[in-house]
Amino acid sequence: MERLVIDLALLPEDGQLLEDELSSAIFDLPENDAKPLGPLFFSLQVQRFGDELLLQGNLRAPFEFLCVRTLTAFKKTIDLPETTIALEIGTRGEIDATEALREEILLNFPAYPRCDEGDEPVKCEINPRYLAVDKATTDDVDDPPAAEGDSRWAALDELENSDK
Repeated sequence: MERLVIDLALLPEDGQLLEDELSSAIFDLPENDAKPLGPLFFSLQVQRFGDELLLQGNLRAPFEFLCVRTLTAFKKTIDLPETTIALEIGTRGEIDATEALREEILLNFPAYPRCDEGDEPVKCEINPRYLAVDKATTDDVDDPPAAEGDSRWAALDELENSDK
């Protein structure tokens, strides 16, 4: 299914259960962002209340994220078991709820994805060679020679020495 379009004329008064999946193409994410690994699955109770359409149920979509610590790709499924979405109907006869479902999933992306929070958690450690605290504090570089002649700090040095 490419779009979730709900025809209000065919919607029963007490609502209807909709279960299906939407193509992963709906996410349309930029390159170097999370990658959808499958469709968006939904199971939603749809019911009309006055000028609003209420969708309640489950949303689930698998993604590949890049770990912010290890820079490795991992799979994480965004699973929203108790989603509630309200859409304004107005005078329309059909409602396209695709964008609302897409936004609900995207809003639940992790801010800082880590591989220890994936579907199959792995140890998430930064390689010590990238940590400055693990590097030696000494190096083989000699101290640079002092500038000869007029030093820019000479005036301050004189002030410090004049107090003594």
